[in-house]
Amino acid sequence: MKPFSFEELSARIRAMIRTNHGTAKSELAVGDLVMDCATKRVTRGGREITLSAREYALLEYLMHNVGITLSREQIEDHIWNYDYEGGTNVVDVYISYLRRKIDSGQKKKLIHTVRGRGYVIREDA
Repeated sequence: MKPFSFEELSARIRAMIRTNHGTAKSELAVGDLVMDCATKRVTRGGREITLSAREYALLEYLMHNVGITLSREQIEDHIWNYDYEGGTNVVDVYISYLRRKIDSGQKKKLIHTVRGRGYVIREDA
């Protein structure tokens, strides 16, 4: 294989995505929760929410999979690196952090537990 730069590879992948699927979405929304992927800004009802890098990654993963129940294992595999050994409650802890920041004080809760299966983000309860 020829040597290559990761920047060039990344640019080529982005170009292919634009060509094949139109312009990539830079904004995700579930109800009044809005995530701007370009600026890494998250708001709910117009109020800005400050998230840690891990919280942001978890919320982004949930928002890319709106309405789909994600198991703890899927979340661990996607958010934590391959060296991470599961079996702890780290996913539950970070879901709790997100709920406090996103759902606290709101009539409509967006992050839901699906008993025995995992977590889902959706508008309807």
